[in-house]
Amino acid sequence: MRFDLPRDWLQLFSLLVLIYILSNFVYPHLFDNFSAVYVIQPLTWAALSLYIWLRLPRFSSCGKMRFRNTLVYLAFGIAAFQIYLKVVAGLLDQFGKNPSSLTFLGITINIIFVGTSLVRMELSRAWLINRVVRRPSNLLPFFMALFFTLLELQFSQIWIVKGTMEEIVKFFGSTFLPLFMENILASYLAMWEGPLPALAYRGLMAAFTWFCPVLPSLNWAMNALTGTVVPLIGLAIINEYVAYKLDPIRFKRRSGEGLVGWMGLCIGGILVLWFAFGVFPVMPTVIFSGSMTPGIQVGDIVIIARINTSLLKDGDIAAYRSPDMSVPTVHRIVDIENDEGQTEYIFKGDANQAPDVKPVQPQQIVGKAVLVVPKIGWFMIFLKNLFSGK
Repeated sequence: MRFDLPRDWLQLFSLLVLIYILSNFVYPHLFDNFSAVYVIQPLTWAALSLYIWLRLPRFSSCGKMRFRNTLVYLAFGIAAFQIYLKVVAGLLDQFGKNPSSLTFLGITINIIFVGTSLVRMELSRAWLINRVVRRPSNLLPFFMALFFTLLELQFSQIWIVKGTMEEIVKFFGSTFLPLFMENILASYLAMWEGPLPALAYRGLMAAFTWFCPVLPSLNWAMNALTGTVVPLIGLAIINEYVAYKLDPIRFKRRSGEGLVGWMGLCIGGILVLWFAFGVFPVMPTVIFSGSMTPGIQVGDIVIIARINTSLLKDGDIAAYRSPDMSVPTVHRIVDIENDEGQTEYIFKGDANQAPDVKPVQPQQIVGKAVLVVPKIGWFMIFLKNLFSGK
C-alpha cells in the first residue's frame, strides 16, 4: 500500500524524534535529574498533546466510531488478563516491593508523569496512523509500533546491543519484545477507533506497574512470555471481532478459520520464543569459534538438551558455562575425574591441541549436544559483529 505523507505528518513525526533527543541528551545536561524527568518532560509532552488536539486537523479512524465502546471494553479486558497472568507467574516465581514512591506526593507526581506520557503517545500514534490510512492496513501499524517502541526506550537501554550476546537476548526477550507487542496491539486499536481503546489498554497496564504496592518479580524468560502471549491473543480476538462487525456473512462463511489461523500463528510464535529462550528442556546455541571443526563449523547452531550430568560419558559433546562466560562453550568430554567424591569433567575442542584450562563442575554444565543445524547461525554472528563494531 502506498502512503502519501502530508507535511503536517512529517512535522509531528519530526517533533517526536526531537523530543526524544531532548529528553535523552539535552534536558539531563541543562537541569537536575528530578526537574528533567518529572517537570520538563511532562511539560513538553503536555505541550505536544495540546498541539495535536488544537492545531492539527481531525482524523477519521478506520472503524468510523462504529464499535469504539466495544474495543475500549475489549482493550481493558485484555490488559486485565495480562495483569492476571503476571500475578499468577509471580505466585510461581516471586514478588517484590514496587520501587515507585507510593506516598501521596509520589503518586501525584507519577500520575502526572505517566498520564502526560501516555496521552501524547496515544494521541500521536492515532493521528500519525489515521492521517494517512484510508482503509485498514497491516504495514503502517507495524512500523508505528516499532517507532513508538524505540521512543519509549531510554538510549542507555538501546545501547545494550553493544553488550554480550546473552545480554542482547535478555534485552530483546524481557524488554524490547514485550514492549513491541504492547505497541502493536495499541497501534491496531488506534487504527480502528483512535486513541481511546489504546489508552484503555496501556493505561491499565501502566497503572498496575506504577501504583500497585507489590509487583511480580519475574525472571527475564517468564517476563518475555507473559509480555508476548496476551497481546498476540488479544490481537487475534480484535481482528476476529472487527471482521465479524464489518462483514458478518463472510465471517460466518469462514466458520472460524480466521481465528484458528491467528491462534495458530500466535501459538507458533510463542513456541519459537520459548525454545529460543531455553524455557523448554532444549535450547539453541550459536557456534562462534572453530574449536570444534571439522565436525561443528562456525555459524552452525547446536541444539543443547538438559541432562542429568551423571549420564554423560567420555566422547559426548556438551555445553558448559563458567561465571565469566557470556555464551556457553560447546566442546567434547575427553575425561571424567572423581576426586574424593567430587566429579569433574575435562573438556577439549576437537581442533584444539590441549584440553580446556580448568576442569568443569557438574553445576556448570548446560546440557548435551543432540543436534547440529549447519550455517543458520551466521545471521546472529553478523548482528553480533555489526553491533560490536568488529
